[in-house]
Amino acid sequence: MAYLHAYKANKPVLVHQNISADKVLIDQRYNPLLADSGMYKLLTNDIVFSALKGSAAKGYLAPEYATTGRFAETSDVYAFGVLLFQILSGKHEITSSIRLAAESSKYQEFMDPNLHGRYFEYEAAKLAKIALLCSHESPFERPSMDAIVQELGNCSSCL
Repeated sequence: MAYLHAYKANKPVLVHQNISADKVLIDQRYNPLLADSGMYKLLTNDIVFSALKGSAAKGYLAPEYATTGRFAETSDVYAFGVLLFQILSGKHEITSSIRLAAESSKYQEFMDPNLHGRYFEYEAAKLAKIALLCSHESPFERPSMDAIVQELGNCSSCL
């Protein structure tokens, strides 16, 4: 994600378009890798639309896509926020109650029960805040991927 959205002179803007939990791979050193760039789906709008129905159903698709039919960097940011919520909660579907619990800092209500309370609250707070910002309804309120990477870098134990 950081590479796709990093600003460099003469580098075109790249948008993944289809970020979801099943696209995240882990290498032997536990570094996350993002698979399936979605670039082949640019051939026709029908192919893109039909391929994305599954993503929309899982909640990864940014709300503005329904009205504009266009992807932007903020679309990937939205999907990243949903992915963070899935990691924190251990659930596939991110409900409004999960979002409300995160907004209210009620971690015990949305954190993955398989953790049995073994997590640092400050890490949960930081990641929940990032997830909330990334999955904001308005694309104009979402942070850039550069800002997200920088924020995650400020929390070395969150990585």
